[in-house]
Amino acid sequence: MLKTTYKTGKDVFSIRFDDLDQNCLSELSSNEASEIIGGFTINNDSGSTRSFYTFGEFVSPKRHVLQPEQSGTYNGEYILYSSSSSTFEPTLSDELAPTDIVSFGLQGDGDTVYIGSGAILAAPSGS
Repeated sequence: MLKTTYKTGKDVFSIRFDDLDQNCLSELSSNEASEIIGGFTINNDSGSTRSFYTFGEFVSPKRHVLQPEQSGTYNGEYILYSSSSSTFEPTLSDELAPTDIVSFGLQGDGDTVYIGSGAILAAPSGS
C-alpha cells in the first residue's frame, strides 16, 4: 500500500511503499517518457528562420519558430514543415523518438529544406 505524508508549512513530502504491488509499477511508453525528458531536439542549420508544427498521438499540434543556429526540445512524434524556402510545400517528418536529434538543412539549389538525423550534416550547396 502506498502511504504519503505531507506536513503543512514545510517543504516535506515523502512516499513509502509498504507491500510493494508490482501492478502499480510499469515502464513508461516513449510518449510518456517524452513528457518527462522533454522530447526530441531540433537544430536549425538551414541559415534562415524555420516555422514548423510538432504533434503526436497524445500531443496536440503546436506551432514553433526556430531562428538560424538555434535549437529546441519538443514533445510529440512528428514535425510538419515546409520543404521549400520559397513556396509552401507541407512535409511530414518520419516518426521521431524522444531521444532523437534532428536538424533543418538545405540541399540542392538551396531552396529545398530537409530534416536530417544527427547533429552533423553535409554543408548546403554553395557553402
